[in-house]
Amino acid sequence: MYTPQRIFKAIYWLFFGTTGQRRRVRLELARISASLFGDHYIGEDYKLWLDDREFRENYKKLSPGNPYSADRKFTLREFTRLVKEVPGAMAECGCYEGASAWFMANELPEVPLYLFDSFEGLSEPDDKDKTIPEIDFSWKSGDLTSLEEKTMQTLRNFPNIFLFKGWIPERFSEVSDEMFRLVHIDVDLYQPTKDSLDFFYTRMSAGGVIVLDDYGSTICPGAYKAVNEFMHNKKEYVLNLPTGQGAIIKL
Repeated sequence: MYTPQRIFKAIYWLFFGTTGQRRRVRLELARISASLFGDHYIGEDYKLWLDDREFRENYKKLSPGNPYSADRKFTLREFTRLVKEVPGAMAECGCYEGASAWFMANELPEVPLYLFDSFEGLSEPDDKDKTIPEIDFSWKSGDLTSLEEKTMQTLRNFPNIFLFKGWIPERFSEVSDEMFRLVHIDVDLYQPTKDSLDFFYTRMSAGGVIVLDDYGSTICPGAYKAVNEFMHNKKEYVLNLPTGQGAIIKL
């Protein structure tokens, strides 16, 4: 209930309050705006991860101007910590500019991390990747192109990183003798998601985790479909996370 007293206090906080109070007012204004249209969710602000200053500083350096995936990077970092005692290497399918790989390698610098990316952006989407008309969004070939040199500059301090440039799954066979504790799949589309699961699922150590960056994203229906088709006869449950990610913990 927005009484005159509460409104006056909010105005006072906005101009003269502490950093936390000003942030609280801005969040409440965003909630009011979203509720007027009824089609957007804005969560609570009081979360411990937002006070992890080291993480937030690293994220800003790695992804300047991109406030939208901090929660996903934090979640990936936590899964990396979870598998610390699980045997095996790590892998990432779709490394873009290296921010996710940085957090993985930084947590487990002694564990090999294999990166797979074409550095030519997305492959050609197919019918399974088409979003519903209401979303008004579609991927196209070449989207999310990144520069190999920029990615490797971001990751230059990690000798445990090995890059395999090429289209998925062309170079997977080069690590076919490995077992894995953590695999991050961030390829947005149906076919490369399916190809990644086909290869890595059977090579996961017990207790290992597959993190699916696109599973819960409405602009990546192909990735969601590929995961559900692949897992329909498997015993593991796919966690549908509020960050838009999915996760599979290998039994």
